[in-house]
Amino acid sequence: MNKEFYDICYEVLSHYLNFPDVVDTYKSIGDGNSYLKNYPQNDFDFQNKKNDIIRYIVETRGNNFIYQCQESNKLFLPVTPGVSNKTLIDDDRIELRIQLENEISVLILKGIHQVIKHLYPTLDNNMLSAELLQQGGETLLKYGVVSGGQQQWRN
Repeated sequence: MNKEFYDICYEVLSHYLNFPDVVDTYKSIGDGNSYLKNYPQNDFDFQNKKNDIIRYIVETRGNNFIYQCQESNKLFLPVTPGVSNKTLIDDDRIELRIQLENEISVLILKGIHQVIKHLYPTLDNNMLSAELLQQGGETLLKYGVVSGGQQQWRN
């Protein structure tokens, strides 16, 4: 995962809060960041918060068209090392945290997708999702959501 790419994408989202769907996604990202910030540090606290965290992950996945594109066999999300094929309820504290971190990243991609679609409504959803999943800053430059001076995240 290219952390710098996701950081700049999150910053970009904050400049497009005039679109209601982007606001909703931005709020969901904030909720996820709050779960991360207050993530349980011991197993007792984890058991008390686990269902809330799982509910958040399930809700955000259900409303994220990037997952829907993946389910239609048109896109494949990257496999995350350390995360098994177990269900969320079977994940331990560390595995669920990894799932949560990844969920926030995919939500950020969803938000950038929404911004670009507002600017270029005729773009193909699957093609744009595929570009964003490659985590390339060129996509952000291509659609003008960042300027050439914001290239510190590029390799």
